[in-house]
This record gives sequence, C-alpha cells and structure tokens, in this order.
Amino acid sequence: MKHGRLLILLLLLSSMASLEVDAQIFKKKKNNDVQAFAPGEAPETKETLMVSPMRVILNKFNLQLEKGYGFFLYQNELTDVSVVRNPRGDQLYLVPLGQEATSGPYNAYSNWFNNLTPIDIFRIDDDAQIVRTDTAAVIYKNSGRINPLTLRLSFSFNKVDKLRLKTTGERVRSDQELLRVGVGISKGAFKFKNTVNYQEVDDRLGSFNLPQTKISTTKLFGSLTYNAYTFMDFSFMVDASGGVWKTKSSDLNQDLVTYDPFFNIGFILEKKVSKYFKLYLRPSFEMRKYSLTDEFMSTSHALSLFTIDIGALIKYPTYPRNKHGANRVQMEHVFEGKIYRGRSIFQPQNPRTGQFGQNKKKKVRYGGGND
Repeated sequence: MKHGRLLILLLLLSSMASLEVDAQIFKKKKNNDVQAFAPGEAPETKETLMVSPMRVILNKFNLQLEKGYGFFLYQNELTDVSVVRNPRGDQLYLVPLGQEATSGPYNAYSNWFNNLTPIDIFRIDDDAQIVRTDTAAVIYKNSGRINPLTLRLSFSFNKVDKLRLKTTGERVRSDQELLRVGVGISKGAFKFKNTVNYQEVDDRLGSFNLPQTKISTTKLFGSLTYNAYTFMDFSFMVDASGGVWKTKSSDLNQDLVTYDPFFNIGFILEKKVSKYFKLYLRPSFEMRKYSLTDEFMSTSHALSLFTIDIGALIKYPTYPRNKHGANRVQMEHVFEGKIYRGRSIFQPQNPRTGQFGQNKKKKVRYGGGND
C-alpha cells in the first residue's frame, strides 16, 4: 500500500515537471521564431566606411570605346529641276525647273554631289534628253561601307535595391544600372561602292559620275541608354543618340552645305567581365542628310546607315588595388584599416570558387613547408 501511494506521488510530480519544461520550451521556441524572421542588417564596421568619396563619384562615369563595321545606302532625290543629257551623251547637268523651255544662257550645274559647279550652257539641243522632276521622280542611288570609331563618356544611374527597400525601408542603389547619360565623338568615312550614282527613271539620262568616292565625317552627339533586362552577367539595353555632324572642308563645299541633325537608335548586348570592365555588341540604324544650296538651286542627299559596333566599357575602380601581396588575395578585402581590391579591373573582384581566370595561389602542405 505504501509502495502504491509513493508510485502515484512520483507520477504526479513527474507530470507537473514535464508540463513546466514544455511551457519553457514553447516559450523559447516562440521567441526564437520571432528573432529568426525579423529583418535586419549587420552594422557596418568603420573599415567598410573608409571609402574615398572621389572614387565613388568617379565610379559613376563610364569610358566607352567602340569600333563599328557597317554599310550605308545613299539617295539623291532631285526636285524643282530639269535633268538634261546632251545628244552626244558626254554631258549631264541640271537647270532650274522651267528654264529648259527658254532660250539661253542657263543656270546649269554639272556637279551637285559635293559642290554646285556652274557650267556655261547657252543652248539646249532639240534632241537632248530632258526629264522634269515635277513629272517624274528622279532619284540617284548608291551604296558603300563605313567603319566609324567612337569615344563616349557616360554617367550611370543605378536601380533601387528593391529587396532592401522592402525589408528595411531604406532607399539604397544596387549595383545594377538603370540609365546611362552620355556624350561622345565619332569619326568615320563614307566609302562609296560605285564610282557613279544610278537612277532608274530614264535609261537615256544614264548615271552621274562621282567627283570622289570617299567623304570623311565627324559627329558630336548625346546619348541615352536604358537597361531593359539583366540576366546574370548579361544585359540587354536600348540606346538612342543624336547630335550634329560635318565633313572635311575639302570633301563638301562648306559655303553651300547645310547638315541636318542626325538620329541613331540601337540595341546593346553587354557582357559583364567585372564590375569595372564590360564588353558589348551594338547593332544600330542611323539617318543623315545634307543639302547644297545657292541662289538658283538646292539638292538634297540622304544616307541610311546600318552598323554593328564592338565596344568596351571601363569604370574607375571604387577601391585601390592592394600593393602588399595582392596576388594572394582574390576578393575585395580590408587591409590595415582600408578597403582594397585584390584583382585587376579586367577580372571579377569577388570570384566564385573555381572560376576561370582566378589567380593561382600558393599551395600549403599541412605538416610541411610551402612549395
């Protein structure tokens, strides 16, 4: 009987103890759950705040160098003139519309491609071939290639870090670019494929002999680049630019020529090699126009360009490179109270393990000396 009461008493005490322990466990588990899912960030150390403000500003700028390969289509549509080919076929010239029906002398021009060159025409032969541009569309055409070299300086605006904004409420910029605003200069030459410009309205008019087949050009432009999509190390961007252009004074008569502003639209497929160095392809389409005008006549000339640029982008590094044994350090790191990068700008600064191009490290033999 005594043993039975003792057994019952021990069971009651053990059950009360287990209930108390379970209560403590559930209480701690609840607190731990709250702490585990509470958003927060580790406080920044003093070393990580030791970044040069000038380097941060310069890192926003991008230096871009592009080499283009492309071709162009040329059109010279004549208006308000009459095109005349003399009966011998050795002379092609323009006169203002309506003058062909009058008696000479005439305001005639033999070169309207890069200079309105007047010629003396005192009589138009009765059997000369004449085409009035108000009754037929006279368009001289040609084509060729252009390989421009472009230098551009742009400024980056980065995207807002949405995850940090959602979890902490802080509006901080991420490493991904949103926009680039830039200015640039480009040089290239139009090299015409044919030595003559062709027209299709009348075979008897024939072709126009070019006085030269190369025109050197320079353009100044502003650009706007929008990052439409980014996947891993690749970005797809829409790039638009526009500005002014001109040719060498020896190629076009600068006293008579007027250049229309040009517009260029392209797409950029960019590969991120490192946070400071990128490579890209840029296919684009561009329109340019110029006109030659004097007191009697005006001729217009249009060029449509299709090019593919191969480009490289370099940014100024945020952190200097560690000169003290940097070949042994693969990642951005803190050294003697300052932040350094361990690699060149042409390599990833924080590479993944086993990534191609990683610097070779010295092997350490445990229990023995170094190699």
